[in-house]
Amino acid sequence: MPIIRPYVDSDWEVVLEICLLSFTPVHESFERLLGAELFALVYPDWKTSNKEYLRSLTKSGERERLHVAEENGSVVGFIHYEVDREKQRGNIGLNAVHPAHQSKGIGSLMYSHVLDMMRSQGLTYVKADTGGDPSHAPARRAYEKVGFLPVPVVHYFKSLVIPEPIGAKATPISELQTRARLIIVCGLPGSGKTSHAKQVEQNLRGVRFCADEWMDAVGINLWDSEARQRIEKLQWNIAQQILSLSRSVVIEWGTWARSERDALRLRARELGAAVELHYLSAPVDVLLDRVQRRGLENPPIKQEQLLQWADAFQTPTAEELALFDKAFTLQV
Repeated sequence: MPIIRPYVDSDWEVVLEICLLSFTPVHESFERLLGAELFALVYPDWKTSNKEYLRSLTKSGERERLHVAEENGSVVGFIHYEVDREKQRGNIGLNAVHPAHQSKGIGSLMYSHVLDMMRSQGLTYVKADTGGDPSHAPARRAYEKVGFLPVPVVHYFKSLVIPEPIGAKATPISELQTRARLIIVCGLPGSGKTSHAKQVEQNLRGVRFCADEWMDAVGINLWDSEARQRIEKLQWNIAQQILSLSRSVVIEWGTWARSERDALRLRARELGAAVELHYLSAPVDVLLDRVQRRGLENPPIKQEQLLQWADAFQTPTAEELALFDKAFTLQV
């Protein structure tokens, strides 16, 4: 059972990591909504801004209102709250749960904890702000789970310096939220594809396809390449049907070859879907440590194999990345 405790200095690195990991999908969502140029004006360096703000909380009187969620000795989330004693009002501030530990009730546990603290301080009500876009859906569910009542607010942004194309018209919010998207999560074993894909799946309320999970569920050895190909073909057939229904799909097969990624991208575009490429990477020694700890393969993956696969992997080039509606690389 997770516990909530006050922040201490030794928590800094993991709290910062949780903050950046958790808010990356949020800002990707903002970039899709605003477009790359306007996003760059509104959020020129959000990672540095978040880091500086988080650091300011640890170096000021606000530190006493910064808490972390700890599970099995590891910090898995953090939360800050504010107090306005004149108005007897509290406010839920910056908070996040590590992507690998989301949807386990940790966010609700943190909210309940700080609500009790604010209640004991004589405050009469509390306010919390979050986004209305798909990336904030988990946060909205967590707030509502502990009794927060939503009042919808829409923020509008318009550039005063970026020239508008003739006839330009904003895409309705409803269309931005419902247009099908294919997210291709590629990388070697141990690069963090599944954790990342699960987060994207949640944010988009899409459907995720992972061949490893299907194979494991029916007792097929993960080394059975022929069975893997058949399962991926079946998953892709289903994925195309989902895309044609204007729902989003997350593919996490590894897609080591550019030809594989090209085929997925071109077919998804034929179905009217936007396509994103998320490339995850990590040093071979990190990959090895992760695959050994998860222990899914029998026999286990060896370092020599990872080195061979790293040589065979066709890393997305800048030219390829430019072919997607959205693409990025993430070293984790």
